[in-house]
Amino acid sequence: MQLSTAIGTLALLLAAALAAGHALGQDAIPPASAPTTMQKKVDEREAQRRAAAADQQKRKEEFARRCSKPLKTPYELEECRLVYRQM
Repeated sequence: MQLSTAIGTLALLLAAALAAGHALGQDAIPPASAPTTMQKKVDEREAQRRAAAADQQKRKEEFARRCSKPLKTPYELEECRLVYRQM
């Protein structure tokens, strides 16, 4: 009888230790390689905005180059429409 009580107690202690270890292990946040600061985020956003503005300017110049002629063939008109839709 004492052996079964000891084994049961040991099993409960092991289960409690396992549950506590599992609960504490999930709370741990994995270390980040490099924490991102607000300034870094602002710089990244500004770089994305500049890239988008440069891309838009490139599309605008492409539109002006293709669509500035007063007389166009049907093929040129279609190209002009395609470029305009991409803007």
